Amino acid sequence: MNTAHSAGAVRGAEIANEIEAALRSVPGVSDLYRSGSLVANVVDAGARRLGLHDDAAPLVLVQDAEAGLRVDVAMGVHISAGAGATMLAAHRAVRDLLTGHELRDAQIVLTVVHVDESPTADRGAI
Repeated sequence: MNTAHSAGAVRGAEIANEIEAALRSVPGVSDLYRSGSLVANVVDAGARRLGLHDDAAPLVLVQDAEAGLRVDVAMGVHISAGAGATMLAAHRAVRDLLTGHELRDAQIVLTVVHVDESPTADRGAI
């Protein structure tokens, strides 16, 4: 086992968990969803059912890429907060957190996968 790679994966999971917590406090964010492609999510779901993957794995994907660190987030937003304003606030929250970890050059990819129109959507982030 490559210890450096293993340590990087642990740090990535820790940062992913911190990002999740930060995003849940952003007004307008209704929920977070597992990031990744459809195929990756299907394989992940199968592995979880077989007990080969941890259900507590972060929803946010943090990975090393050729160009540096990449953060992928799939999120829901409250319709009343506005997707644009919510995405700007979410991006700022992720960028600030990464800057605190001295990861200033990370690529941040935020995707709105759901717009929450429920009557409780005005209550703020969950």
